[in-house]
Amino acid sequence: MNTSDQIVNAALNEFYQHGFHATGVDQLSRVAGVTKRTLYRYFPSKDHLIAAALNLRDTQFFERMQAFVEAADVVDRPQAYVAFLANWGSEADFCGCAFINAAAEFAEPSASPHLLSKAHKLRVLNYLEMICSQSGAIDPPTMAMQLFLIGEGLIVAMQTMGASALLLEAASKSVAQIFKTP
Repeated sequence: MNTSDQIVNAALNEFYQHGFHATGVDQLSRVAGVTKRTLYRYFPSKDHLIAAALNLRDTQFFERMQAFVEAADVVDRPQAYVAFLANWGSEADFCGCAFINAAAEFAEPSASPHLLSKAHKLRVLNYLEMICSQSGAIDPPTMAMQLFLIGEGLIVAMQTMGASALLLEAASKSVAQIFKTP
């Protein structure tokens, strides 16, 4: 792993575990094992490093999500999306969605982390529309939006309340209701 990747990986972990504003450059350089000068050589500002970390998270999330969801039969992929979120929310280091967290910390809609968060969520929504269409959904855009809202609600609920069986069952049943054939 090169120095830039080392810094971004360390920063992503720190931002995810502790928050964007609460994580200082001294802490980031220490955890990455580089001097502040080296950190600034690769990333001229903390904002640049936040953008790089969010871009890395977007790539990592999509790779994991697609591998999980696309392992299921085409008709089962909407439900597999919820199962993916449930598995993720059950991990010991789960701290919610980095993009929801970023949008909350950078609430101004024109702030770069907020824009990156919006782009990530739109990418998820587009993917959900694709899997809804492939699954034979009658109205893929509407069903994808419903699936998206269930997923986003599940993520936030797991972050605040933990990944309880009741939450996971409710989300799964909600998806089953949406995809019931008339």
